Amino acid sequence: MKNIKNFKEAQELVKEIPIIRKELSDLGYNMSLKANLLADFTECYARDRFGLRLENGKGYDGIDREGKKYQVKYTIIEGTTKGGKEKFTHALDHIRPNTFDFLIAVILDKNYEIKKVFKIPHNIVRRKDYLGKKESFRITKKEVIRKLDKYSVEIF
Repeated sequence: MKNIKNFKEAQELVKEIPIIRKELSDLGYNMSLKANLLADFTECYARDRFGLRLENGKGYDGIDREGKKYQVKYTIIEGTTKGGKEKFTHALDHIRPNTFDFLIAVILDKNYEIKKVFKIPHNIVRRKDYLGKKESFRITKKEVIRKLDKYSVEIF
């Protein structure tokens, strides 16, 4: 992969975000830095990992050389429950039906390091046991992650 060096450098920079966030919070600036920055980071990661041309289309973020459309979403592991299950900051939301061929789900740890990546075909995402209310794909349950393991891909 030609962009692996850039990815590794970007990953190191992204790891600094939690430190900066804490320092800002300590100063009374309780702003969320993760919304657009992490979305942009995970989309660029998907671009480099899967050879996509990024486009901001309705319901998709990129297209591969064969014309397949990809939607990229991320969530963050914020810890574990008392029962030992992973707890996530949010579900993968706002997934539009029938607008993409693959969903790239990127799981970050609390330091924003990529821990797991899934490349999930659209027909699997559309199954009703994965979709919650308002077309929200739920990857926040440990059993869903276990079911999706066969769609896990190497990070880089």
